[in-house]
Amino acid sequence: MSKDQARLVRIVAVAVSAVWGAGLYLSGVDIDDSMRRLLAYIPSASVLLAVAFDLWIWKWPGVHILVGRPRMDGTWRTTIRPHQKSRIPKGGNWGPITSAVVVEQTFWTISVRLLTAESSSMSEIASLRNHGESKEQTLLTYTYRNEPRAEHRPRSAPHRGACEFTVVGRLPKYITGTYWTDRFTVGDMDLTYVDRKKDRQSLADLPLS
Repeated sequence: MSKDQARLVRIVAVAVSAVWGAGLYLSGVDIDDSMRRLLAYIPSASVLLAVAFDLWIWKWPGVHILVGRPRMDGTWRTTIRPHQKSRIPKGGNWGPITSAVVVEQTFWTISVRLLTAESSSMSEIASLRNHGESKEQTLLTYTYRNEPRAEHRPRSAPHRGACEFTVVGRLPKYITGTYWTDRFTVGDMDLTYVDRKKDRQSLADLPLS
């Protein structure tokens, strides 16, 4: 489920439950007034609880252990290492390339931004899924669109690509993965956890290592 789809589902669910509750409260059903109020509030309270779980509750330490989903939201210091057979244009960066990955995550959605000195990328479709039968490993996969800064576009055009990361544990501090692009480049990526900040706009925002 995409981030926009999840937001729409939350809004519709709250709206529908509120209308249902109001209709029940105002109806002429012959039930005790206190029971009528209770029945009117239960659906809305349930939906609000589901929304709170999606956004916050699943991250609470005790709950997080039970739900079994890795928490990855925040900033990750990243090193990109292009493979030697990648088709990097003349004057291009063969790395290692210093960059940062910023992850925004709810229980049902995840999005990824990559920041380098020359460009930025934003995930278009992203998902977390179990890695085979393993209970400790999860795969994060996503497609993205890369937008180079204007000064670099003569040799580095916008492009699309995909990434796949292996995530080990519930609170990972180090992640490895690979990327490939429609420019016939491929390589490895190493991510090291920095903090939970998700509003960074450039590499200059990273704390000193």
